[in-house]
Amino acid sequence: LVIINPGNPTGACLSEEAIREVVQLCYDERILLLADEVYQSNIFDHEGKPFISFK
Repeated sequence: LVIINPGNPTGACLSEEAIREVVQLCYDERILLLADEVYQSNIFDHEGKPFISFK
């Protein structure tokens, strides 16, 4: 499963709850998870809130 967070082109980000659900689903179903978070600093450096990563 490939997740792009923040999404392109809108910059929409998944909530912490959604991230936890995706991780749990992948764990339960033995699905490989690839999280593309390359644009995280473009979105969150100026908003004063932390970026929640899949790490």
